[in-house]
Amino acid sequence: MSETSVPSSSGINTAATVVLTIVALYFGREIFVPFALAVLLSFMLAPPVNWLRRTRLPRSAAVLLVVSSAVAVITGLSFLVGTQVVGLANNLPTYQKTMQDKIRSIRAAAPGGGPIDRSTAVIQALGRELSEAAGTGSKNTDGKRQKEPLPVRIEPAEREPLDVMKSVLGSMLGPVGTAGLVIVFIFFVLLAPSDLRDRFIRLAGSDLHRTTEALNEAASRVSRYLLMQLVVNASYGVPLGFGLYLIGVPGAFLWALLATMLRFIPYLGPVIAAIFPLTLAFAVDPGWSMLLWTAALVVVLELVSNNVIEPWLYGSSTGMTPMAVILSAIFWTLLWGPVGLFLATPLTVCMVVMGRYVPQLAFIDVLLGSDPVLSAEERLYQRLLAGNVEEAVEIAEAEVAEHSLLEFYDDVGMETLRLAENSREHGASKEDRKNVADGFRAIVEDLQDMPTAKPEEEPEEPTRPWLGTPILCIAGRGELDAAAALLLAHTLESRGIGTRVLPASAIALDAINNLDLAGVDVICLSYLNPMPKAYARFICRRLKPRIGHIKIVLGLWNLANGSSTPEKLAADAGAHAAATNLDMAAHIVEDIMQQTTVPLVAVPPPLPAEEMERLQALQASGVLAADKTPLLDRIARSVAEAVDMPIGLVSLIDDSLQLWKGAFGLSEELLKSRQASRDSSICTHVVASNTPLVVEDIARDPRFARNEFLRAHGFRFYAGVPLRTKSGHVIGSLCVMDKKPRTLSPRELKLMLVIADELMIDLAREAELEGVTLEAVHANGPLDSTESTDTTEPAEPAESAEMTGTGKQSVPASPVEPT
Repeated sequence: MSETSVPSSSGINTAATVVLTIVALYFGREIFVPFALAVLLSFMLAPPVNWLRRTRLPRSAAVLLVVSSAVAVITGLSFLVGTQVVGLANNLPTYQKTMQDKIRSIRAAAPGGGPIDRSTAVIQALGRELSEAAGTGSKNTDGKRQKEPLPVRIEPAEREPLDVMKSVLGSMLGPVGTAGLVIVFIFFVLLAPSDLRDRFIRLAGSDLHRTTEALNEAASRVSRYLLMQLVVNASYGVPLGFGLYLIGVPGAFLWALLATMLRFIPYLGPVIAAIFPLTLAFAVDPGWSMLLWTAALVVVLELVSNNVIEPWLYGSSTGMTPMAVILSAIFWTLLWGPVGLFLATPLTVCMVVMGRYVPQLAFIDVLLGSDPVLSAEERLYQRLLAGNVEEAVEIAEAEVAEHSLLEFYDDVGMETLRLAENSREHGASKEDRKNVADGFRAIVEDLQDMPTAKPEEEPEEPTRPWLGTPILCIAGRGELDAAAALLLAHTLESRGIGTRVLPASAIALDAINNLDLAGVDVICLSYLNPMPKAYARFICRRLKPRIGHIKIVLGLWNLANGSSTPEKLAADAGAHAAATNLDMAAHIVEDIMQQTTVPLVAVPPPLPAEEMERLQALQASGVLAADKTPLLDRIARSVAEAVDMPIGLVSLIDDSLQLWKGAFGLSEELLKSRQASRDSSICTHVVASNTPLVVEDIARDPRFARNEFLRAHGFRFYAGVPLRTKSGHVIGSLCVMDKKPRTLSPRELKLMLVIADELMIDLAREAELEGVTLEAVHANGPLDSTESTDTTEPAEPAESAEMTGTGKQSVPASPVEPT
């Protein structure tokens, strides 16, 4: 037998088995229906039996007690329902008269006799026309109408009492016999549940593990479904009965019980349950208030049940799609009648579970199960292949929301591109691959602004940024490789590494010598081909004479099974390293950058004009006195809170140091030293320019991105305003900072200027009261700035509280006149 004939014969055998099973279920319904009901009810009765068993009651006694109690409850409910039905039957003539009066009033209220009367008249006229047409055809050949036959009525003979009794008993024996079989089956199921389970396992096969898992999952799902459905139905039926009783609808208890039972029928049950009380409310009340109140009660209960109670109680679904629920209801109703409608969902749940564990029944889980039959990458690939970019974007956004952007790129994005590349073997055209690549670029563009990681997964330390575009991400061969290079570029940019993406045409034979490599440190070649060795080696050999210190990293995203290791492929091709996923490639590139990047040197700050006079003004202001520190700390805290920043500073610049006489929000290390080198301070730019300065992202500002001190402490945002003395000299800055990129509004900047001016006015007033004047300083000569500071030893350069960043290019603020 050939290999292709085996699956076909297996499929035929499975189909034949399914057909024979359906035929057996239909013709054996007299036995299977009671047995299915018994198994279903045993799921509900098993918990009380187990509870009684824990009290050391014998199993037979526990089963007898529980089943007897259940029969007694059902009998009592049946008696109450019968009483309600008899009472409604006795009042039917009264209800009939009320309904006729309402219909007459509706007819009278409608203009022109109403649509009902007009429709009835038309139908009657058509009937007469049809009768006359039929009568003309029943004439004899001489034109005379035949005589109408005399009506003859046959009266049945009066039935004997014994015949009546046999007829009544015969109609009752069917339901009673079914109930008896159900009770007998329940006894057997509850008395020996383990024996029944063992026999089913033996029938299912020899794989005890899979069969046991299937039975446990089916029992769990069915039990959960029945329990939750009973709670949901009761939460609907009890308020319905109480509300109908208050409204005055007869038989309120009957309709509540009927609603509770009918809601076990999916979709159709709630509609049927609502028809009865609405019809009775229409028939009982001569007016319309009872009908309106009943309708309002039904609508409110449906809304609460469907939108509040069911989502709350159904923590996990039955594992079926809504369409599967409808199809199962139709199938089991056709097979077993009304009882099949009640059993549809539990039986189908069991079939879906078996489809997950029995390979021959896997089609049932595919058709009816609620789990996605295609993985995320398969769904994404199918949408892109069909040109449905909008739905592909929705799938991508859902995956990113559930995981993270970088995880989506690595786990779903690359898998999608692999599927597209491997589809060459199945006849995919170049146009198909182009559709996938174009759609994927649209997805990446849509996801650009989404966070690359979940908030709890963001690293505490800032990533290390590199200026310019030191990484070239180049497609190895085609458009799919270009899409992979785009994913790698976005991954690297999320780590602060500048990138540039180039198509495969940039390394073609006639273009590779013109490749712009200025400022490039690493070239990343992306390949989705399962066997990329020859292509990578050719490109690396062509690039070698030009690259110099530039490293080549191979992105081997789709290596074939059994091929060489990435390390060996990189060595054979002449590349520095190779990676098989985006995270691995990002780590390799970061390691290369850290090894090859020259030490970062801060740009020397400008020297302000009249520096000696400025230093004398600093000494004369009295702000360097030790007793001013508590006041300046309060000012630093106030300005930070005023503009909602974590760090606030009163920073003073002397001839070699920046001194944080007022500080709020600094680390313990920096608070201990309260000073750092003047060359590493952004405040020196404020002092030199005599204007406010706002740097929204230090890492992207060419003046400060290479400042090792700022980078070491993670400062990303800075905003400072000058501290001017009465003589107009700038002795420092009042600044705020953050460790993430930020913005500052013009109103907030002006508020900082007001606080700075008020601070300098207060300091000048105190200096005058203490008798410290600028003339006295000139008479005694300039003082060394370090003599006026605290007596503590100068510590290692610490953190300048004047910096922390945003994500945008720094923007020098325009001067604002102090108020």
